[in-house]
Amino acid sequence: MIAASARTARGPRYRRDVTCATVGACVRNFRYRRDVTFARNTRGFILAATLWALVALAALAAYMDRATDEHVEDARRAKLLLQAEIDRRGTEATVLYLLATNVVNHRALVHSREQLFTDPDVPPEEGFGDGEIGLAGEPYAGLGGVVFSVQDEAGLVPVNSPGLGALPILLEYLGAEPDAVARLMPRLVDYVDRNQDLTLDGAERFDYQRAGRAAPANWFLQSPMELAHVLGADGLLPPSQWRRVRELATPRLVPGINFTTMPEELAVALLGVKPEALGPLLEARRERSVVSPDQIRELTGRAPPVVRDEILGFPLPMLRVSTWWPEGGSRVVRGVTLTPSAEDFPWRTEYRYSEPPAIAARTPQRTGSTLFGERPQGDADAGEGAEAGVGAEVGVGAAENTNAG
Repeated sequence: MIAASARTARGPRYRRDVTCATVGACVRNFRYRRDVTFARNTRGFILAATLWALVALAALAAYMDRATDEHVEDARRAKLLLQAEIDRRGTEATVLYLLATNVVNHRALVHSREQLFTDPDVPPEEGFGDGEIGLAGEPYAGLGGVVFSVQDEAGLVPVNSPGLGALPILLEYLGAEPDAVARLMPRLVDYVDRNQDLTLDGAERFDYQRAGRAAPANWFLQSPMELAHVLGADGLLPPSQWRRVRELATPRLVPGINFTTMPEELAVALLGVKPEALGPLLEARRERSVVSPDQIRELTGRAPPVVRDEILGFPLPMLRVSTWWPEGGSRVVRGVTLTPSAEDFPWRTEYRYSEPPAIAARTPQRTGSTLFGERPQGDADAGEGAEAGVGAEVGVGAAENTNAG
């Protein structure tokens, strides 16, 4: 009874103390669990943030690595293009120097190791020179990896001589319709003459104004591409063929056409033969000039579209020098006229343009000139012999040392 009374006497406070103790424990338990959960969540967040940071750093490193590689490649490419342009300009200058200081035979520039001063009107003797550079557009290796070619412009089709007979054949070879070419020729005559007289089936200023076109210049074409401005030339050729017109034609005023320095493709076009049928003609023109229509017919089976007086047998001083780097950049074409008797410059630039380089079908030939970084054949043989002798001596010495050992 006494114990019960005592519990009764302290009952509410006792229950309150027990309740407080229980609540305190619950609060502590709750706080402990909250702290544990928060700690776990915090550790999970830090881990996830760390992983995301690592992923971001890896992506940033990969991007920087790729960007660095691209910049290094761009810098390397820019360096190569700069060096190629230096080599191209050096090659062009060297070719012009050789053209101005050496002699030309019936088909090529003949250069020698030693500078000789001879009469330019006197042909060179047989066996003269140490090398040749053909004047029919053959590719040659220049400085560095640059390639160059020299073309006698008398070996091309003159667009300012529509009466020559070669231009219509070239246009038809490149895909133009014969009727369209026949209508174009008299209009070309009116385009390049210096009067306003209308020829039969031609076109003068009134016809161009009525068609909403610019009036004809009544002057010679400055480029084969200007042929597209003649009334009726619209749609004459596909766009891809106009570049070939520029390659195979010339705006120069030449008195005829030279089959000795003519590019092989143009000879195929004008003679209407297959490329393999040109073999006898190519062999014959290496020995001497081909100037007879009967000789051309005998060698190829087809007569040329020009008469005897329109066939030239010697290169003219009007040349087309092309230089390009096969790995990139532009092909620079420069038309020059050699003026050896001039008081100021030994050559004169008539025109210059750039175009994408064509895919070379032939491997560039070696010129044999030391000016292009080549070693003369005799010196090369001597050098190889000397190297071989040194190698032999080294080999003998090594053998003696081995035997001694």
